[in-house]
Amino acid sequence: MMKKRTVVLLLAAISVVSVLAGAVGMGLIQDIKAQLRGDFTIVVDGKIQTFKNADGETVYPVLYDGTTYLPVRAIGELMGKDVYWYENEKKIVLSDKKPETTVTDADVIISDSGAKAPERPAHQAKKDVDTSSFIGEEKAKQIALTRAGLAANEVFFDKIELDRDNGIWHYDVEFKKDRMEYDAEIRAEDGTILKWEAERD
Repeated sequence: MMKKRTVVLLLAAISVVSVLAGAVGMGLIQDIKAQLRGDFTIVVDGKIQTFKNADGETVYPVLYDGTTYLPVRAIGELMGKDVYWYENEKKIVLSDKKPETTVTDADVIISDSGAKAPERPAHQAKKDVDTSSFIGEEKAKQIALTRAGLAANEVFFDKIELDRDNGIWHYDVEFKKDRMEYDAEIRAEDGTILKWEAERD
């Protein structure tokens, strides 16, 4: 049932883009009355999803006429893609490429559709993200150590880094003890262990 609801929500969200494109193409813009549903929970592959706008504020699903919609940025996060807004064409593009206002929650806003946007380095996404709600590197390290049943003074840390995969921010934590190597991905928002590997070198 949960998986079915997730699929419905994703399909509904994707339909937002289609509806928007159709409305623009017809020159039709309408004011509607909808509900902001902070009580709705979005679950993807068994993991609860939370979404934020460009200012780092939490955004919620919208219910309109019996259909649930998600913000375009939320769809981009779920797909692991950036959101591009073409101002002149009133066009929204979700892409993992780096091409070059009405939509303010886009990652990149392009006023001239003919212009080539500058390449956005990977580290810029990390720099711009609001990490105030994240657990932090030290907490992520402690969660990984607890999972391994080890203490910090027993191991050597190879890596602790904030990263994003499929729209989910997480900490990559890698450490060693003797000939054992440990690799963990810790969800940045709540400390959930998304990936765990322990193997002998």
